[in-house]
Amino acid sequence: MKRQINFWFICRFTMLCIILEERSKMRKRILGAAVLFSFIVSLTAASNMKEDVKIKEVPAMEGLAAGSIRFAHSFTPESDEKTGVEKKDVVLVTTSNDSESNLEEETDGSVETNTEVSESGQVEEVSGTSQAPAYNNRWNISLTDEEIDLLAKIVWLEANGEPVEGQEAVVEVVLNRMASDLYPDTLYDVLSQNNPVQFVSWKRRDKAHPTETEYQSIYNVLNGNTDLLRNDTMNFSTYPLTSNLDVKICCHYFCY
Repeated sequence: MKRQINFWFICRFTMLCIILEERSKMRKRILGAAVLFSFIVSLTAASNMKEDVKIKEVPAMEGLAAGSIRFAHSFTPESDEKTGVEKKDVVLVTTSNDSESNLEEETDGSVETNTEVSESGQVEEVSGTSQAPAYNNRWNISLTDEEIDLLAKIVWLEANGEPVEGQEAVVEVVLNRMASDLYPDTLYDVLSQNNPVQFVSWKRRDKAHPTETEYQSIYNVLNGNTDLLRNDTMNFSTYPLTSNLDVKICCHYFCY
C-alpha cells in the first residue's frame, strides 16, 4: 500500500514539475515577443520622425537679405536616450516674403546668383546666367559673347579679305539698325530680317570661319574706337543702293 502511495506521489510531483517548466518557457517566449515588439515600435517611430520647426526673425547678415532663420530638429515620440536617434539641427534661411531656402541677389553687373546655406552654416553662391558686359559706344549697345560669335560669322561672310575698316563699317551698319526705330532692336532679328534683306549671308552662317580679325573689328566698334559711318547709314552693297552715298570702302558702298 505504501509503495502505491509513493508511486502516486512521485507521478504527481513529476507532473507538477513539467507544468511549472512549461509555464516558465511560456513566460520567456512572451517576454521575448514583448521585447521584439518594443524594438520594432522604436524603429518605426525613429524612421517616421518629423521636423519640429522654430522660426526666429533675424536682421540682414553679410551676403544675406533680412528674413528669418528656421531651426529644425528631429522629433520622435520618445526621448533620444531611448531611441538612440541623434537630433541634428538644420538651418534654413528664408527672406521675409519667401519660404524657400534659396535667396536671389542682384548685383550691379546684372549677374543673378542664388545663395544657399549649407548645414555647416556657410553661404554658397550658385552661378547664374550673366548678361552682356557694358561697352562704351555711341549707340549704348552691348552684346553677349554668343551674339558676338554670331556677328563675327556674318562679318566674315560679308567682308572677308577686306581691310579692317571695311569690316568695322559692316558692324556699324548692324548697330545703326539696332538703334533705329525702323528696324528690329535685337542682333538676331536685324541679321535675319527678310524684308528688306540686307545680310544675304545669314543662311550660310553655319559655314563661316571667323578669325581674330573679325572679332577685333567688332570689339573696336563696341568700345567706341571707330566713327566711320553716319548714324543713319543702314545699307551696304557692291553697288550703291541709294543715291545717298556715305562712304566707299574697298568694294562696298555704304549708303543712307
